[in-house]
Amino acid sequence: MQEKFYVSHSSEQMGPYSIDEIVQFVAQGTLSPLDYIYDEEKSDWLLFLDHPKLSEKVKSLKPKAMPKAQKTDSPDHANQGDHSQAKKSQPREERSQAEWFVLKGDNKFGPFAFIDVVKMLQQGAVFEFDFAWHAGLETWMRIAELSDFSKENLKKLKESSMPEISEVFFRRRYRRIAYGGTILVHDNQKVWKGKTVEISEGGAGVVMENAMILPGQQLYLHFKPGDGVPPFNAVCEVVSKEFVNDLRNRNAPVKYGLKFKQLSDETQKFLKTFTKAG
Repeated sequence: MQEKFYVSHSSEQMGPYSIDEIVQFVAQGTLSPLDYIYDEEKSDWLLFLDHPKLSEKVKSLKPKAMPKAQKTDSPDHANQGDHSQAKKSQPREERSQAEWFVLKGDNKFGPFAFIDVVKMLQQGAVFEFDFAWHAGLETWMRIAELSDFSKENLKKLKESSMPEISEVFFRRRYRRIAYGGTILVHDNQKVWKGKTVEISEGGAGVVMENAMILPGQQLYLHFKPGDGVPPFNAVCEVVSKEFVNDLRNRNAPVKYGLKFKQLSDETQKFLKTFTKAG
């Protein structure tokens, strides 16, 4: 007998369903890759895209329509026709209402509404270094290069009074404050230097000149003393990645969001007091 799971769709609990049934519902559009599945082992809800038994099957689903960008692999071919003019003249409102496709590694999935891509960015299912495309774009582009997903545009969305928009953005569990300490980072193979730009009792934001680290990777950090914080060590998981400026330079500064996985009780108590007072 197949194992059954409960799922959450539009804040409604459904099921239980087998993995095959869930995949079928996603293919039909009844469920979304952005929905949640309850994992008994972790006693927590996980995105379909993050669940070990479901992730690859969901990612392997073919899009309802193949992106035209697949036919424009070469720059010469991409520049043919009037695609460039269409891209420039198309208003942002129309682009945001288009059907979006997302490319993560070799996996293409979609189509999604614009707000669904924003939701995936907020939940860490998609990152700004991943690629996106919609009809009117000449080729796949990094999400960070698309004005639709710029910080300014997302800030306007966040401040919107529309429930379907404002509910996408979530509050951080822990309050983060500015912090200028230096750090040493390693992954048991290489060592990098970096700088902490914000910190909380649950994690930190750091800047390093290394664009090759990926979300989900485990890192070991040594925080040097600074801004009233004593030195401490932490095992961290990379949960976000944000380019600071030059997207194509692998040595350009990159801001990483880190979640503390292992931290001494003494340090955690200190950070809780420190961030509340800051």
